[in-house]
Amino acid sequence: MSRSEVASAQASSRVTADVLAAGAVCWRHGPKGLEVVLIHRPKYNDWSWPKGKVDPGETLPEAAIREVKEETGFDIHLGIPLPSAEYTVRKNTLKKVFYWSAEVKDEADFAPVNKREVDTAGWFPVDKARSKLTSFADREQLDALEKFAETDALRSWPLILVRHGKAFPRAKWYETEHVRPLLKLGTRQAMALTGLLGAWGVRKLASSPWKRCMATLTPLSAATGKSIKKVSTLSEKATAANPDKTVRYIEKLLAKGKPIIYCTHRPVLPTI
Repeated sequence: MSRSEVASAQASSRVTADVLAAGAVCWRHGPKGLEVVLIHRPKYNDWSWPKGKVDPGETLPEAAIREVKEETGFDIHLGIPLPSAEYTVRKNTLKKVFYWSAEVKDEADFAPVNKREVDTAGWFPVDKARSKLTSFADREQLDALEKFAETDALRSWPLILVRHGKAFPRAKWYETEHVRPLLKLGTRQAMALTGLLGAWGVRKLASSPWKRCMATLTPLSAATGKSIKKVSTLSEKATAANPDKTVRYIEKLLAKGKPIIYCTHRPVLPTI
């Protein structure tokens, strides 16, 4: 299964479940190859992936990171998406769990928050993990992870495009366009994006220098302590005047292969 197929499968089933949950398959390269983390839940006496239900107002990526932290003690950033799981719980209640890969680079001790929910966890080689998983269905995420590893596609880097938050209506703005601000709704949207955008651990921020774009990334900049690089090429005016230059800028970002979040305008999106 390719990355695009996995992402498409996640997107197509995003809103059809009664219960949404999220988790991650934590991995590392051990002495004998690829290893993954399994948790043991005493209530069910099973071995599975760290996961849990989405809290109100929480996005799926944020839930995945929180659940991994609560059930393993690991601070993670998300990697590539993995196949989701779907099953029925209780009386005809459909539950879907969305998974991502997550490389664990730092040595850390397992420290579940609630030992009654997760009493132990461990690193296991892929073959051992496959036989230890209680649910046969959980092997689908492991199989996908292993295939990505075999093609050297497991380590990835995100290039995240953000369109600025809700801005003051263009038709009602009589000053210069580059200072048109966010509405209060747009400011709230920018604040709400902080946790979601932070899920991938990106520490390089770039933006159109226009006020509404800079303001959209300002909360994330404050949370991470990283400054926002102003890129005039990403503005509406610059792209309209020289779209090829904007395309070359994006191609350069792709060629560098470094994680970055950049913010621009809706009229620029077709160009990039």
